[in-house]
Amino acid sequence: MKIVRVNRGKTLGLPFRLLAVGITFFSIQWLMNMLEEPVSIIVSMLVACFLPATWFASDILIIDAEKNQIFDGVWTMGMKWGKSLKYDTISAISIERVETKPTLFVLPNKQEITSTHEFQAFAILDDNQKIFLISHPLEERLQEKIVKIKQKLDLL
Repeated sequence: MKIVRVNRGKTLGLPFRLLAVGITFFSIQWLMNMLEEPVSIIVSMLVACFLPATWFASDILIIDAEKNQIFDGVWTMGMKWGKSLKYDTISAISIERVETKPTLFVLPNKQEITSTHEFQAFAILDDNQKIFLISHPLEERLQEKIVKIKQKLDLL
């Protein structure tokens, strides 16, 4: 099977995930005070079921070379949401250097602005459409990951 799965990281950042935990906790406490005990337990269990779905939601990209289909979306708790794209062939995988936000370091009598960068990999389709694959601050590590993807898709 020629299927490549790329996990791009969590969909929600840590502050939003912690906020979801806090909202769930306070809503369960409020439900316990407002409803009768058996009903509040059942409703609280249903509300708490959404917490792992928000905590573990990940951005994924699935390239199925046998069906010529690319799925770009979110995976959580065994379910996928997103869009599928049909393609003829993947012509190449390119790597681009992208500047990220500059960082300001301030020390006594010295002020320095450093600009950092990261490397992003894109799959280029026949119609010159670029699909974002992954990114990494080190080009060597990104090259290692890209070689594995190229081997699975027979692009070498």
